[in-house]
Amino acid sequence: MLLGTCLILAIWLLLVWTYFLWTRRRYYKAAWQLRGPFGWPLIGMGLQMMNPETFLQYMDGLSHSFKAPFVSWMGTSCFLYANDPHTVEQIFNSNHCTNKGHFYRFLSSAIGDGLFTSSAPRWHKHRRLINPAFGRQILCNFLPIFNAEAEVLLQKLDLEGVQQGKELEIYQILKKIVLESACQTTMGRKMNFQHDGSAVIFEAYNGLTLVCVKRMLSPWLYPEFIYRRSALFGQQKKVVGVLLGFVEQLLAPIVSVVDIVPLKEPLQQEPRSKSKSIFIEQVREHVERGQLSWQDVRDEANVTIAATFETTSTALYFTILCLAMHPTYQEKLHEELMAELPPYGDISLEQLERLTYTEMAINEAMRLFAPVPMVIRSAAQDFQLRRDDNEFLIPSGTQIGIDIYNMQRDERVWGPLARTYNPDAHFGPEAPARHAFAFVPFTKGLRMCIGYRYAQMLMKLLLAKIFRSYRISTEARLDQLQVKGNISLKLRNYPLCRVKRR
Repeated sequence: MLLGTCLILAIWLLLVWTYFLWTRRRYYKAAWQLRGPFGWPLIGMGLQMMNPETFLQYMDGLSHSFKAPFVSWMGTSCFLYANDPHTVEQIFNSNHCTNKGHFYRFLSSAIGDGLFTSSAPRWHKHRRLINPAFGRQILCNFLPIFNAEAEVLLQKLDLEGVQQGKELEIYQILKKIVLESACQTTMGRKMNFQHDGSAVIFEAYNGLTLVCVKRMLSPWLYPEFIYRRSALFGQQKKVVGVLLGFVEQLLAPIVSVVDIVPLKEPLQQEPRSKSKSIFIEQVREHVERGQLSWQDVRDEANVTIAATFETTSTALYFTILCLAMHPTYQEKLHEELMAELPPYGDISLEQLERLTYTEMAINEAMRLFAPVPMVIRSAAQDFQLRRDDNEFLIPSGTQIGIDIYNMQRDERVWGPLARTYNPDAHFGPEAPARHAFAFVPFTKGLRMCIGYRYAQMLMKLLLAKIFRSYRISTEARLDQLQVKGNISLKLRNYPLCRVKRR
């Protein structure tokens, strides 16, 4: 009797497993045609990819061992890896690849389903409604805020770097300035992040991205019932509680930030502006018309502030660090600033648009250190992918990893100086023509980052004000920097910098 029961159970399990394999036959065909590294059953490449500190280097090694694009497995998901401009162009321009990858659900479940994490049809609707808040004319209205925050930054650099003679970890200072700017331009709120008590918010943002990336790289934590019993889920609840409380305070001006963050001075309560240039006032109108719910607004506010703060501060920091490590290019930048700007005072939009070398310096830093090192898309329908040797069917549901970091450093794309910082060689007037999708720090195509103009304007202005008045140096060298794969690019250790008045 027992033997018969075991036999029936074994046959049933065999039939279930056979059916499971049969339903996934198209994925196996794609994996056979676009052969990549071996993936273990149920976990795929999870064991090799689970360490954020070596993840990008591991993927770079694979791209030289296998012909990209190639297919492997992440958990039980079919995973297409792409790091060449030709493939990236097809993916970014495909109507079937606008949805974010399934792995972003870990982020959306934590801080809300905003534009950065959402998929169709929600993404299409929200993008259409929110897009006007990031138009060029609206962004021009933010220049007084950007100029004012730049002055706060200069005062901080002068006090601590010049007068007190300290070596500074500039990234920490920049994060406060960028987050302050984001809160004022999206919510119309001045938060006084220069005070030490605000550190809990920055720790929460860092903790959230670390938790989500660890889960993304650990397939055994994908099932919700397992994840909720893990130590990582406990960390997530702690940081999400801080961040959601912070956003609630932004949305409700009668609540002081002191309730969540023990600032040394009280929050400056400013009346809400009814200007259409403030993000919250634009989405408020959509709520009144019934086009968005207040939960939608909370989600979008949370994700918009987090994405703006993380990516912009990261890109700005790496630009400053690269210039500090390369004084020759820093001097060329200073020469342009002296020729195009007055010696002090606010900077206008017309003046910003004349700073071509400043833009080159920023682009070169973002090429070498992509602010978002990898993005993941999900194939909503089957689509044909062209490679130089054939055309292949990519099945619906395939997860697609676009390795921006390694593509923008690839000597096969950028030539022998690909891993050096050289704005003239890669973006100067004599630079050779590159593929249009070889440089995609804000992605490109149908789902290009909605805030790219915002980030460019803020970075350009802050950079111009810093290097117009100061010289920054560091003992760090480019080949000594050790990057970590995260939602936004991180360093294992952040070098100290010295600041001197010009």
